[in-house]
Amino acid sequence: MSNPALAEMAQSTRMSLAFARAYAAYGLWMLRKNPENMKSYVEAGDICIYYHCYGRGQPVLLLHGGFMCAETWAGQIPALARDYRVVAADSRGHGRTTLGEGPITYRGMAGDAAALIERLRLGRVHIVGWSDGGCAGLALALERPEMVRSMTLLGTPYSTDNYSEDAKVSMERLLRPSSPSMLALRGLRRLLTPEPERDREFVKKMSAMWRGSPDFTREELGRIEAPVLVIGCDRDEYLSLWPEALRVFRETADAILGARMEVVRGGTHSVHIERPGAVNLLVVVFL
Repeated sequence: MSNPALAEMAQSTRMSLAFARAYAAYGLWMLRKNPENMKSYVEAGDICIYYHCYGRGQPVLLLHGGFMCAETWAGQIPALARDYRVVAADSRGHGRTTLGEGPITYRGMAGDAAALIERLRLGRVHIVGWSDGGCAGLALALERPEMVRSMTLLGTPYSTDNYSEDAKVSMERLLRPSSPSMLALRGLRRLLTPEPERDREFVKKMSAMWRGSPDFTREELGRIEAPVLVIGCDRDEYLSLWPEALRVFRETADAILGARMEVVRGGTHSVHIERPGAVNLLVVVFL
């Protein structure tokens, strides 16, 4: 689709419809199975983190993407909660978690995740991270390796060099206050956040983080000790570079000792929302 505005609208509509389907299935699962489901908050440094907790077993911590919330894991929670204790949290400033002070950074978000793990006494966790959540997972695996049992990465860059010029233009277009996607994302956040008056501040902090990071090096990735699964997609709107659609995913897997890569053909940046069955199978087998 040559018109950028139409392409953005089509992408947003496609993901919204897929999320509606996944959330409807999640709602039916909640009604039929009545799973153990705890919702609460924990104080962690300068923020208050909101989280859901389901099931029993080894802990799996789900870290969502930028401008999203814990509910974007609706397609994964039922599949994982059969055998694991699943924790899905809202990241700093997202959803029902407060913004705190200072900038938003991936290493700071890793610190938030570490605080949540400690407050809930989870011990070593399996991390499943999408996009920004994957970047926070990388930082956690580097800075608190004793906390990470394994890590699954979806749509996760390790450097701003992973983005094509077209992808950077698309990100700038999304970050415009008047863009359809940003209007929808800000509307969703206002429904959830306890701090609606800090909306502009949140967007400003997120924009600064996206423009300057992630900034991990291949040498840093080589220090990660936990088993890692990289899920590659050949239609990722931000990471599928022409003419080698899977190059970024392969580079990530190659840089991490012993990492595996699996591919979802036709998968986009929101593959776990649009193709939950394919992603769940890969994650469950890996775990």
